[in-house]
Amino acid sequence: MDGWVWGREGGLGDIGRWPRRLLNTGYLGALAAVERRIPYWPSERVERLQRRRLRAIVRHAYETVPFYRRVMDERGLRPDSFETVADLAKLPLLDDAAVRTAPEQFASTRYDDRSRRVFYSSGSLSHVRKEIYWDNASILRKLARAERDRVVLVKLAGQPGRRRQLHIYPPAGTVPAVMGIWDEQTWVSRRLVQRRALSSAAPFPAVAVEIDTFQPHAVFSHGSYAEQFFRFLADQDVAVAVPRVWRYGGDMLSPGGRELIESFGCVVYSTYQATETGRIGFQCERREGFHLNIDLCAVRIVDDSGEPVPTGEPGEVVISNLHNRATVLLNYRLGDRAVLAPAPCPCGRSLPLLERLEGRASDLITLADGRILPSLALEGLFRHELRPTLKVQIIHPAPGDVRWRVVPFAGVDREALGLGLRAKGRDVLGVGTRVEVEFVDDIPPTPAGKVQRVVASADARG
Repeated sequence: MDGWVWGREGGLGDIGRWPRRLLNTGYLGALAAVERRIPYWPSERVERLQRRRLRAIVRHAYETVPFYRRVMDERGLRPDSFETVADLAKLPLLDDAAVRTAPEQFASTRYDDRSRRVFYSSGSLSHVRKEIYWDNASILRKLARAERDRVVLVKLAGQPGRRRQLHIYPPAGTVPAVMGIWDEQTWVSRRLVQRRALSSAAPFPAVAVEIDTFQPHAVFSHGSYAEQFFRFLADQDVAVAVPRVWRYGGDMLSPGGRELIESFGCVVYSTYQATETGRIGFQCERREGFHLNIDLCAVRIVDDSGEPVPTGEPGEVVISNLHNRATVLLNYRLGDRAVLAPAPCPCGRSLPLLERLEGRASDLITLADGRILPSLALEGLFRHELRPTLKVQIIHPAPGDVRWRVVPFAGVDREALGLGLRAKGRDVLGVGTRVEVEFVDDIPPTPAGKVQRVVASADARG
């Protein structure tokens, strides 16, 4: 497996830098003790913290970020024009095209290559990668702030002592890069955490052997990777000592994929994050929705015109990163669709709850009768028919035109599978929507290691 390993187990490493690493570790340990309590603070206290960070980031943006200095001057705005996150609507809505074409316009002049790191987002609406800078201090603080969801993961894994973790990601991705920085700048005893890392390009049989050998308490990967791996196990009838918890992020599981993984006795857990924002939210022990870290990333749910939608109704996610100083993104369209919960979570955490994440705005499917469905909802309707498939992609060339691109299990009757998908389409998608099926040998992932759920034309998106 050496050829597929992108990291090493945590340890002391470069002894020459150990004093600085120990200082960083002590500071982050103290910060983590605070972070694990913040989700339980009274909501008024969290909102005060949010407002303080909002005022600080707006002032920083006005003083050091070219785009915001220009826009605020043009609109007659000053930092004291922003008291609450609702005031962020005074700024223009951004999308990834604006940031991709001129990344330095959103970069603070206070940071250079010595005090910041560059990461690459996989793109939201465009699926084209773009540069996002993070200042070094914020990268380190992310390790402590992950304590908010780390406590949940430990409970689900049932392993309060030494924990074994396996991380499976593209070697050039954001996660390995951030973990490498943490390893360089901090020290975590192997008595607490033993980590191994694999490339997501490693063959599934080799990954299964590694899991059997290492026996991790938790595995971390993209959602599409987790789904494909367990479909491989089901297809090949491979027996593996599955971990107690499989945590995914970066992209989403289909409804059928979640059912499949949990049928193996593995608890599925998720966090919500993006390269542009860091950790936006996390699931609690109930694993229903995401608690939003609103003091770190302000979230608004808006309609097509940018106006807030009523609580409980779906809309597009607009974020404002309140803690990264190197690339400042305020009022930024992340490209996701979601629904805010109307009531607090019974778990006792005061952070607002994102009741449902519906996927990318670019993953909407327009039917012949005018209905618009998120791809996850469409996959849910075809859940039973899609069970004997390894990978699935939806080709959407025009409204009312859906083509399933399918990698089936070995030995599956392809004719029967195709007939079943087309028959289901006639039953649930209405008169006029055409459903076709294309069988392929593979569906390659994007450079970020994810499977693009929908390939749609501009006409289909309207």
